[in-house]
Amino acid sequence: MIAASAQAQEIDHVHLSKSETLQFDAILEQAMLQSPAYREIAARDQEAKSHEGVGQSWIAGRPSAELDYLDDRSLTNLGQTELTYGVALPLWRLGERDDMQALGENYATQASDWQRQFELDTAGKLRTALADFYKAETLLALEQQATEDARELLRIVEVLFDAGELAALDVMQARNLLLTQQRNELDADAMKVDAERSYAVLTGLAVVPTKAHSETLVMSEEIAPDHPQLQYLQSSIDLQDANVRKAETSAKGSPTLTLGSRRQKANAYADYENALAISVSIPFGGKSFVSAAGSSARRAKVDAEVEYFTALRELNAQLHEVEHQLFTLDQALPLLEEQAALSAAQWEMAKNAFELGETDISRVVIALQLARSSAKEFETLSLQYQRLITESNQIIGVLP
Repeated sequence: MIAASAQAQEIDHVHLSKSETLQFDAILEQAMLQSPAYREIAARDQEAKSHEGVGQSWIAGRPSAELDYLDDRSLTNLGQTELTYGVALPLWRLGERDDMQALGENYATQASDWQRQFELDTAGKLRTALADFYKAETLLALEQQATEDARELLRIVEVLFDAGELAALDVMQARNLLLTQQRNELDADAMKVDAERSYAVLTGLAVVPTKAHSETLVMSEEIAPDHPQLQYLQSSIDLQDANVRKAETSAKGSPTLTLGSRRQKANAYADYENALAISVSIPFGGKSFVSAAGSSARRAKVDAEVEYFTALRELNAQLHEVEHQLFTLDQALPLLEEQAALSAAQWEMAKNAFELGETDISRVVIALQLARSSAKEFETLSLQYQRLITESNQIIGVLP
């Protein structure tokens, strides 16, 4: 079992350790538990159960106690008294109970769809956090190697200077190159620190998988209707549609059945008479009030539909953009790999030639900088290619 780091959000820097067995789904579970939005799950489930409970009730609302009392002692004082008491029960209109049950089911469906969207959103954040960490780690390793190369160049220059074959200016130039590279390494280390902190805050963990996260590209030309975000938005439309019927029915009012008893006597000399009291109240008319009550719900439904189609358009646009970037990188990466290999070979040749006195330090510095730049560009774009694959899968709603 994976234990969350209790201090992940309380310290400035978490040094992440590596694990061979840690899997994405286990990290995702921890990230969901760590998310503030996790608190919504219980609230949404309770909301759905509450509405389902209303739909299962045999009456349309809360019953109420009613009491009427009549006494003439302060006026005619004939001894007339009357006491009526009972319970008023709001009744369902025809089909209203079925509509309320459907509303409860819509809330339950929306709660379930929200959890799927929440899982996908968290997976997207985790994909980004992992990609940022491994990118920062790779770039730091490149900068560290560049620092070692610059230090080796300085060593060679100092040896040749001591032998009287180079001027002090060459030593200063090599020393300046090393200092510049050490600053680059510090910047890369700071980037890694930020990536580690972001990952720790997101997941509450101080451990990452040993291998960089990678996925297989899932091909899709369009966003499918079963996309978690679209399903959630569709369930919101269905819920608003049910709310329209609920609002209009509520505005019509509920029939009320009152069951009780009446106890009365006509005068001071008469005996009390007891009787069963039943009354029915049926509201009618008020078409304008019904229409006004449903107008806000209908507007909310239209807003939900607009949000759905806007999200669908944006997801398709993002998918096509990522596909274009993947195609471009797929063509460019072999060229960049060959360029990086050539630049590395040129650096080795320039360094050897410099040791033999066949070239000057300026050419060596240029060769070193070109080799580091080419290697950095190739590694960065290789990582970007993997990131685009995860972005594409994220856009179409696929979990790793």
